Amino acid sequence: MRGSLKQRYKGSWSIILDLGYETDPVTGRQTRRQKWHTVRGTRKQAEDKLTDLLKNVKDDEYVDASALTLGAWLREWLAASKKQFRPSTYTRYHGIIEQHLAPSAVGKMLLQKVRSTHLEAYYSAATVSAATLGIHQAILYPAFAKAKRDNLVAYNVAADIERPKDTRHKSDAARMHCWTALEARRFLEAATAAGPQPAAFYALALDAGARKGELCGLTWANLDLDAGKMSIVQQLLVPGADPVFGPPKTGRPRTVALGPETVAALQRHRQHQRELRMANRPNYHDHDLVFAKEWSDLQRRTDCLGEPLQINNLGQREYATIIKAAGVRPIKFHGLRHTSATLLLQAGQPVHVVSERLGHAKVSMTMEVYAHVLPDMQREAATVLGDILFGKVR
Repeated sequence: MRGSLKQRYKGSWSIILDLGYETDPVTGRQTRRQKWHTVRGTRKQAEDKLTDLLKNVKDDEYVDASALTLGAWLREWLAASKKQFRPSTYTRYHGIIEQHLAPSAVGKMLLQKVRSTHLEAYYSAATVSAATLGIHQAILYPAFAKAKRDNLVAYNVAADIERPKDTRHKSDAARMHCWTALEARRFLEAATAAGPQPAAFYALALDAGARKGELCGLTWANLDLDAGKMSIVQQLLVPGADPVFGPPKTGRPRTVALGPETVAALQRHRQHQRELRMANRPNYHDHDLVFAKEWSDLQRRTDCLGEPLQINNLGQREYATIIKAAGVRPIKFHGLRHTSATLLLQAGQPVHVVSERLGHAKVSMTMEVYAHVLPDMQREAATVLGDILFGKVR
């Protein structure tokens, strides 16, 4: 097993791998088996690539590009690109590849055989939303672009395809999945009846408008109950015995002031959690999490007290049960965040204040998502200004 380099032109090199001999099934003759790879860059980069390929051959890890499936390539591409993504983005991409793309018919096809029509057929048959398909495309496009740069495919088949477009406005979900003040109060009453942890968890969700991962990743060290403040510096990415945390979605920490009722609920929950931890010291896995698994959360044999909550099924279990007990309209868990923002804006709070509480990257994002609330605020502002200008307010 040998390899050699040949310069094609300046900045481009051909790697020739000599993989020994193989027998022609038709003639019975032995022919030399060679594989060519192209590397763009310096001679040193080409030599490094040659070294890697020779090592892969020696360790039986070399994969002929002609035998590489789309699913296998997506896994390889994601692993090599991991540092380019935020932890939450990497986790989302990994889940989509493993649960949707790789197991699909197109994922099992040879990478070099995939065509645009195959991807279009995949999109047409998909049962996920058009918005989620946009994330699938955000994976396929750069993955095929990298495959083209590595000369694994002739062109990027994901560059110009037709897929279902998401025609919904960003404010549609905020309008549909949002409670009135009365519904929110009824829900909190039912959450309080469910126990100290649900009471504190859902009060904080509605008060702070925090994301689900931020709530599940919150530690007591990031709560100042005396000052009534909550610092959001991380989110839970992967639950379990060895949880993985990452920065908030926008990458920026933020501090949110809390109402006295929410603080009181958190204090009651902290006392309850301390008692649970002390009574089960040998079996409690303490991660300093504000919200952690209690007895009712232990669904599997491997679950332990104190471990992070399962962020992927919060909406299907406890949350749905409390909604039913409260007798309010079912909304997505993210609707608690929408409810928090909408009620604040309807109460006349400045948009930039609400945006800071939500942790949006830009105020314009808040204005776009909650555009349906702003016209009412504009009418109220016009009435107030009219009273000032025409002497009704002194």
